[in-house]
Amino acid sequence: MPSRFLAPGALAAALFLSASASAAPLFEPLFMVTKVVGDVRIEKPNGTTDVVRPDHAYPFGSRILVPAENSAEAIKDAKARDIEIEPPQVYFRLARDFTFRIGPGSDVRIVDESTGEGEDRQELKVFDVARGSVQTRISAAAKKTGGTLDDKVEKNLAAVIVRTPVGEASRLAERNEVTVEESPDAPGFYNCLFFTQAGYMEIAGPQYQLTRLKRATRVRICGTDAHNGAKNAHGLVGGNESFTSIEPESGEFMAEFEKGADNNEKAFFRTRHVAKIWRRHAEVGGRLVVAVMISRPDGSRTQYAYLEGQTGVDTGDVATTEIGGEEGADEGGWGEGDDGGEGGDSWGDDGGDDGGDSWGDSGDAGEDMGFEDWNF
Repeated sequence: MPSRFLAPGALAAALFLSASASAAPLFEPLFMVTKVVGDVRIEKPNGTTDVVRPDHAYPFGSRILVPAENSAEAIKDAKARDIEIEPPQVYFRLARDFTFRIGPGSDVRIVDESTGEGEDRQELKVFDVARGSVQTRISAAAKKTGGTLDDKVEKNLAAVIVRTPVGEASRLAERNEVTVEESPDAPGFYNCLFFTQAGYMEIAGPQYQLTRLKRATRVRICGTDAHNGAKNAHGLVGGNESFTSIEPESGEFMAEFEKGADNNEKAFFRTRHVAKIWRRHAEVGGRLVVAVMISRPDGSRTQYAYLEGQTGVDTGDVATTEIGGEEGADEGGWGEGDDGGEGGDSWGDDGGDDGGDSWGDSGDAGEDMGFEDWNF
């Protein structure tokens, strides 16, 4: 009969293995490419460039460059063999339950980051998307039960971030897609689509946070690079200014907007809700000035502005507004146009209508207010 007790050496070994398992890293030390279509290139952290190959592992900090189209030779070869060629793309995994696809025309850097210290340290993998699309398939446990596994679930949810010029997608579970397009006419002005195909997502950017994005929710976020500034759709220089427009195309979610020294402004968003955020650094002192407008399908609005760290100037919730008008919009607000539907191909799911390449916001928001309408 086997002993019910372990010898001291065996007990020590068992405790060591248990501790090692509990402290095991969430991700593999390198990411493994599982499938490649087209002439996909990789720029490694040491500066070398190589062709991406399936069943090869690559270091974090690498930049993945996927061509927008297949080469003429590849297309000719496919026709000669009477086979259908897929668009350029690359599939890879960070761990067994964390797999990803980078689509055609993408420029994505996969970065290894962390947050917290000691026992609170959280390992992060960040997809820094300059253009193109990233699709996630994260099958790790995401449901909390109130038991001892909740810490692991939280780590799974917080482990991956998809970073775009206008905001970051996090708490990703199951299948999601993030697409980044830059305006060909206004460098630094972006049209980004966040789509929860069959999962869960949260989005955060300067002065805003969107939560509870569930299955089949699509939200389009347009604007200038929140970090660098750029020319906007009207040709205004954005080095000292930036703009963000948030508009759901399907589904619903909760939104919060900063309001200076006041409590955050909370709003429930669904189709035809629009939020716009203007930012400008004051000429004297350089402090950030922020103006926010939230427009609803019934025509009512909430709009306010504030100087960073101070109480906001609030116009209240009104059905119509005397603030701004066309002149104010042209001078201080940015771009009105038509949004397209969802662009790009889906990873195992039906997409929406093909998107256009407009870079403005929905006309449902009405006239914009401009910075000239606010005094501080």
